[in-house]
Amino acid sequence: MGEEKGLVQLGGRAMVEHVIAAIEPFTDELILVVGKGKTALYSSAGMRGVRIVEDRAELVGPLEGLVTAMANARGEYVVASPCDTPFLRGQLCELVADRARGGDGAVPIVRGYMEPLHAAYRRKTCLNVFERALKAGLRKPVDAYNELTIERVEEEELRRLDPDLDSYWNLNTQEELARARTRFDRASTI
Repeated sequence: MGEEKGLVQLGGRAMVEHVIAAIEPFTDELILVVGKGKTALYSSAGMRGVRIVEDRAELVGPLEGLVTAMANARGEYVVASPCDTPFLRGQLCELVADRARGGDGAVPIVRGYMEPLHAAYRRKTCLNVFERALKAGLRKPVDAYNELTIERVEEEELRRLDPDLDSYWNLNTQEELARARTRFDRASTI
């Protein structure tokens, strides 16, 4: 996007703040994993109640972010969500977390694909498996799923809470950001 994605303004606040607001009612702690050297940048945004931690390595991929979150979390389970999904509905995070209980985790299935960055994971078990995967050169969480018992949360179930699956709309381009801004503007006039 040409700037730090999580801090891009949308509807009067940073994208990551929309995600935090959606998750906060359903969690005991909030950890924001940022790229190496970006703690000061996110700290200056003034988010309260969020612990900011940095990836240990640069440009390793999403598995590094999950390992960083799990290594810093205290709870039995960790619910992950990317910073660029401002239409996230917290009830979906709660659903996925509920489905993970008793197993190693749960992952939503959206349009036939796993959404591993919108998943819930048993912290200690997955931390060990994901760290081994990183050492083996793997970069994606799904690359390590064969060692875990991961529950699938099927799309039909997700659509009951989010009929259009907007929670899984990642904003990656200026064009997508413009569409999201139009949507926020339209919603604020209703």
